Amino acid sequence: MVVDKELVHESLLTPEFVYHNNSQFETKNIQSSEIPELPTAYIWDNVLTEEECSALIEKLESSKSYSFWNPASQSKEFRDVDTIESNMNDFAEFLWKRIEPIFKYKILNIKEDDNFSEYDTIGEWEASTIYPKMLFGRYSEGGHFGPHTDGSVSLDINTRTFWTILIYLNTIPTEGGGATVLIDKRQKSLPFYKDKQDRDRSYPEFILSRVQPKCGRILTFSFTDMHEGEPISPGFYKYIIRTDVIFKRKDPILTSIHDQEAYKLWLEAQEIAEKGDPYKAVELFKRSFRLSPKLAELLKC
Repeated sequence: MVVDKELVHESLLTPEFVYHNNSQFETKNIQSSEIPELPTAYIWDNVLTEEECSALIEKLESSKSYSFWNPASQSKEFRDVDTIESNMNDFAEFLWKRIEPIFKYKILNIKEDDNFSEYDTIGEWEASTIYPKMLFGRYSEGGHFGPHTDGSVSLDINTRTFWTILIYLNTIPTEGGGATVLIDKRQKSLPFYKDKQDRDRSYPEFILSRVQPKCGRILTFSFTDMHEGEPISPGFYKYIIRTDVIFKRKDPILTSIHDQEAYKLWLEAQEIAEKGDPYKAVELFKRSFRLSPKLAELLKC
């Protein structure tokens, strides 16, 4: 579901440390660990210092910008979290400098039979930077996020996201809840389990691994990997940042002005269809393919 939320200006959310080089920070102090149950996922610890995490939380709270994630509904069965959304250009650049040396999937060679293969993604892609549009989440008692996969953002036909970045800004002990649960793909085709509070949950037998929030920790995985944010116990909060890694196609395709404009129309049509206006979406799809027969051929339309 697409939810429009007003963006908060980055100047209200960006701490001072982002603008100053931390000469004492060393990449070698970042500890990387794999998650055997899900080869596409892994953990980095110590990406941000405790002082940096505290400064971010202080900025976020002082902005007084948190609000329920969906302005159009107060339903909490699937998701219960307060959020802020912002284009964090400076922080994205800062973060990429930290993680680029250790990012494992610098090159993606996507073939037709890959999990996240689509007609417009086949080819070789190179990791470029962090997507500046970020979501800041604050979970309080009972807050959770039901089983889901993250979307991939297409900026143009040669620039898009493939990898999720989930940053934890505070540490929660196991009894505090809030773990990110990585889930077997079999759950995707089944209804969710309902807990005693009528929250959408994954079935226990499909849980592959749990990652507990830890200050300065990043969990990263493919946008196709199903995961869940477990409920927060009384007396605890969870602060997270959710963003993505941007990739660029190594050999760009459909680079003419008409092709690029047609792809924008196609993306707009997809978004309108998701919002529930199929008739308008169909008209935009038709305009897109009239403008670029090459795009229609690529997408098998």
